[in-house]
Amino acid sequence: MSHRVVLLTNRSRGSMALARALVAGGLDLGMVVVGREPAPEKSKRLITRLLRAALGDALVNRIGTLLQDRAVKHVLRVERRLFADADIVLEGGINACDLLPGWPPGVPVVEVDRMNDAGTVARIRSGSPDALVVFGTGILKRPVLAIAPAINAHTSLLPHYRGTRSEFWQCRHNDPAHVGITIHLVDEGVDTGQVLFQRPTATPWPTTPFHLRSLNTLEVIRHLPGVVKAFLDGRLTPFAQPEGSGTTYRNRDITFADREALFGHMEA
Repeated sequence: MSHRVVLLTNRSRGSMALARALVAGGLDLGMVVVGREPAPEKSKRLITRLLRAALGDALVNRIGTLLQDRAVKHVLRVERRLFADADIVLEGGINACDLLPGWPPGVPVVEVDRMNDAGTVARIRSGSPDALVVFGTGILKRPVLAIAPAINAHTSLLPHYRGTRSEFWQCRHNDPAHVGITIHLVDEGVDTGQVLFQRPTATPWPTTPFHLRSLNTLEVIRHLPGVVKAFLDGRLTPFAQPEGSGTTYRNRDITFADREALFGHMEA
């Protein structure tokens, strides 16, 4: 029996590979719903345009560079290098899985501004999914979760490192013990749903958050389709996470001091 799923995700190479892996795994991928990246704040864009109109692009760019002190510039250069290195790892792993670039042919791809809008909810419901597969979205609210069971892939061994940028905090805390992926049902909390599957991610240590994110993404691509199918076939029994354990992180929790502690000693 073929189970129909809808993928809720972002526009990234990993998401496209996951969509192809879902199809290759025997699931009926009825639709991909992609959340658009938020635009910069209008006030910031207006100020930048006015400055560029008055002073010229070159001078504005130079001022921006001068405002960054040496430590900031060094960390930014290191992060760019590490991101590029990790992207090569991800691309090589996807190619090794024999997954072609781009979204699967014949599958509708719908771009939306907000996953929880009434219009988006209606569009998802129109696909009559047996399950929602979630990868790289924001928090999903009750109207979306009421459509069908939602299955998310999180890049840590839950209940540890809930929320965003789990790889950053694992590296920051020098904590390889909780590196891995968790595939879980989505509830109204943040990564608090019942667990379907967990697997440590093999990695040298120490490592970087960027490299670890690429390895985790490849693990999700390899394992999420089979877990979704097994759950829908009735071959997996979800189990609850321990109560009162784990820490939830947000993007704004990462300070420059944290970034400098991780990357400041590395070569750019």
